[in-house]
Amino acid sequence: MTAAAISDLAGRRDNIDAISLDSAEKLQSTHHPRHESIFVGECRHVQRVQLFSGLEQSEMTEIAAAARSLRKGRGEFVYIPGDRADSVYVLKKGRIKLSVLSESGKEIAIDIIQPGEMFGEFALIDESVRSNMTQALDEVTILVFNKRDFVNLLKNQSTLALNYIRMVGDRRRRMEKKLSDITSKEVPARVCELLHELSANSLPTGEVHQPLIPLTHQDVASLIGASRQTTTSVLNDLMRCGFIELGRGWVRIKSLKDIQTYVGLLLFAGLQVFLHLRQLADIPPMHFPT
Repeated sequence: MTAAAISDLAGRRDNIDAISLDSAEKLQSTHHPRHESIFVGECRHVQRVQLFSGLEQSEMTEIAAAARSLRKGRGEFVYIPGDRADSVYVLKKGRIKLSVLSESGKEIAIDIIQPGEMFGEFALIDESVRSNMTQALDEVTILVFNKRDFVNLLKNQSTLALNYIRMVGDRRRRMEKKLSDITSKEVPARVCELLHELSANSLPTGEVHQPLIPLTHQDVASLIGASRQTTTSVLNDLMRCGFIELGRGWVRIKSLKDIQTYVGLLLFAGLQVFLHLRQLADIPPMHFPT
């Protein structure tokens, strides 16, 4: 990573593009997508591990005493490469984009942090300065812990330590799934599943208006392991079908149900093609355990 890339990123942190953010906020406040019932049973994505799940009130009191609250506006950076890694973070509200910079200075999104999850945990190992960066996708509220204080919490609270281990395992599982999807699913299915997950997880209980997903086409491509050109083509197709809206640096799903149905059709079509090719190749049928 070049010094120029880091310097440019620092400038971006201090001077966020107000025009694009303002236009996105105006659209979000004026647009009224159609009402639909969102059924919990239809969401195909497993709830992510919550760091504070199952803790006693006394344990939460101890955690609260060790934390300070931090708020960031949409587009602001929490930290960038080169910052001191002396804290760990737990996201309380909103979404955070986790990215890395390539040697050429290109930003590569690798994950979206959801409420209840921890980030910046490499500070607990041996990282002295940050090697990745985190940017708020919404108005976010974050709990900040000194890394030594958080280590002491892990030593004193077995449930918190177990949740931390489960969270690390959950992230590895998601990375393995991402690699598996790259080889087993076409780009349209991967795009739809990503948008469905992000939109479903950000939808407040009882809310029917879909919030913006403030990701660029390159962000979506990085998160699913596809090229920007192919991803843009898929997003444009979804927009022409009326499933999503696209703007400068954002996506909005018009209907979670339509997106999920579309994903199911894509996966079914892929299975039909596989069965047809197997028949042409005269491959013996596979027997699955019942």
